[in-house]
Amino acid sequence: MALETKRLLLREMKPDDFQALFRVLGDPETMWHYPYTFDGQHVRDWIGRNIKRYRKDGFGLLAVCLKESGEMIGDCGLTLQNINGKTLPEICYHIRHDSQRKGYASEAAKAVRNWAFRNTDYPTLYSCCKYTNVPSIKTAESIGMHYVCEYPDEINGKTHVSMISRVEWLNEFTENMISWAEDKLGSKEYAGWCLSFIEDALEISNNVEVFGGDSAKESCELYKDALQGGVPERGAFVFYDCLCPGESGPVNWGHCGISLGDSRVIHAWDIVRIDDYLAIEKMTALTGDHPEYLGWVALERVLNQKPELYHSAFHI
Repeated sequence: MALETKRLLLREMKPDDFQALFRVLGDPETMWHYPYTFDGQHVRDWIGRNIKRYRKDGFGLLAVCLKESGEMIGDCGLTLQNINGKTLPEICYHIRHDSQRKGYASEAAKAVRNWAFRNTDYPTLYSCCKYTNVPSIKTAESIGMHYVCEYPDEINGKTHVSMISRVEWLNEFTENMISWAEDKLGSKEYAGWCLSFIEDALEISNNVEVFGGDSAKESCELYKDALQGGVPERGAFVFYDCLCPGESGPVNWGHCGISLGDSRVIHAWDIVRIDDYLAIEKMTALTGDHPEYLGWVALERVLNQKPELYHSAFHI
């Protein structure tokens, strides 16, 4: 398991990470809000426990490393924790004191959040900390989490709980994607590149990578198990059959767009434009062909592509 962001590489911990991690967990300033500062054995146990988690759960706390230098500056990941008497998925993070206030915790936590929703069935993710740990609470808020409750416990005195639901996460992705797409209205940049347009809208606006076919038709085939008819929901990828010019004659490369949820679709044709999803069938391609509506696939299905189609490292 490995995750990449613009500045960070998150990889599985290994025993050789002891010295780097001790600089984090053994530092009183970094662990100011934690019940205690780690000694050497605590750090070794921490690494060993997460190595076991990778095998047992398929996830755990990862080493947070600077991509530029490879230096480990902390940890961040998904673990199962006892939260007010229930075993729940929690996003945890610790960043070395001299690397704090640079956005690394938020960047790493957002990558873990995206991975968790794309690769697990958990409907909700949580983050917990001592109620006085304002920086940790703000990091949780920066990845879309919000306050749930505070409850008394022996370790923290009082624990603050934040959460984000899968629905909230999908709504954020949807609105980011649509806002990016609408900013391109009237542009000729994507003329003839309808699939690139919708993939860029999703990927660039949300800093993720999705995997589809080489054409709208091929991508539609990847999602055929989830294809639905009727008015597409907001954020859905909408697909059409359509003959397009090819070197040896017309080829069914298909056509696609993003649903705005009110029967309209934003798509790249001659320009980026908005049309009713059925009115698109009346448009004429360069081959003289008209698009034929095939259906739509929910954004969550696009994000949660079949595991065998993923790469081993996720760019998030």
